Amino acid sequence: MAVALEELYREVEPMYDMHLVTKSCFHKVIGWTHIVENPEFIELLHGDELIFSAGIQYTSEEWLMDFVQRLIEAGTGGLVLSLHEGSCYPQRIVDYCNRKKFPLFSSGWKTPYLDVMRIFASILLENEQRDTNLNEALKNAIYYPEHEAAYLHHFEHNGFYRNMHYIMAILSCHAYREGEENKRLQELAKQLQYSDFRGVVVTDEDRLLIMVADKTVKQVRRIFQKICKQDMQVYVGIGDVVMRLQDLEDSYEHAMVAYQLTKTAIATNLLVYDELGVYKVLSDLRHEDTGEAFIREVLGELIDYDEKESTDYLDILKAFFENECSIVHTAQAMYCHKNTMNYKMNKVKEILGYDIMSNENRTRIMVALYFMKMRG
Repeated sequence: MAVALEELYREVEPMYDMHLVTKSCFHKVIGWTHIVENPEFIELLHGDELIFSAGIQYTSEEWLMDFVQRLIEAGTGGLVLSLHEGSCYPQRIVDYCNRKKFPLFSSGWKTPYLDVMRIFASILLENEQRDTNLNEALKNAIYYPEHEAAYLHHFEHNGFYRNMHYIMAILSCHAYREGEENKRLQELAKQLQYSDFRGVVVTDEDRLLIMVADKTVKQVRRIFQKICKQDMQVYVGIGDVVMRLQDLEDSYEHAMVAYQLTKTAIATNLLVYDELGVYKVLSDLRHEDTGEAFIREVLGELIDYDEKESTDYLDILKAFFENECSIVHTAQAMYCHKNTMNYKMNKVKEILGYDIMSNENRTRIMVALYFMKMRG
């Protein structure tokens, strides 16, 4: 439940003596409103509140500076302060709030705060209901796409029409989880909810599901690229474009493939389904146990031998293919003599029972190794 401060201000500015003093609302998002007169109560706030104050204790510029600083430290979303007719904020306070990007409002001494707060509360509660409906609609569209009545109405009522372009993305940052909480994930959810794209952001099983409307894959990639570059503990998978709300499940499935590969086969924290290359082809096979069966067919003898004899021939084979099937480069990578490596590779061939260097078998081995990477 949160609303952009600009939206709240637009609603009351024509009706009440309440004026923005700073350069802007600085894209602040308000979760609720509060009346605070005594600075000692600021530590009890949760953050993102818009603070109203009659300024009863406002006796000096120093007092006001301390009051504002405490509000900023508490993470509040702005301050509305009553000023007597003819009074104004000290310029030093205004300049400080602009530097800190903290919205500052002035109001007349007789401005009815309760009426203003009632309007804000109504908007916040309506927005909460809207978000709840959209969150449930997105989950239903992904998990129960055949039940169109459970999501189409809510989407279209909020401007997400059935024949627009949509892309799904999945984001997580499990490294920040502490017990039942993940504050970093909450921060990212709030950041994305009020980004410059139209969409829906839902928290689901310690991940964010993000639906983006009317953007290209490149545009969606840019949205997450900055986040992933700044924080390597954030992982994102991006699906492909679908042309109907009823097909969101497909984009979600592809986003999930890309997301899972960031954690297993490909060493990056941002992947787009359309850029997966051979993994894009193989991902369609792994859901039917095809991958496991193929691994057993191609590498089963080697896997069983390693397990029985406590050897590492499968790792040696992987290294061999990672080094362009070069004995010299593989020996260097594994810190052993090339004659030793040559002996080990002959042993691998003996265990597998086929020529690993024929074109067909090289392809089969590489595909099996790709499947193993996807399996994680």
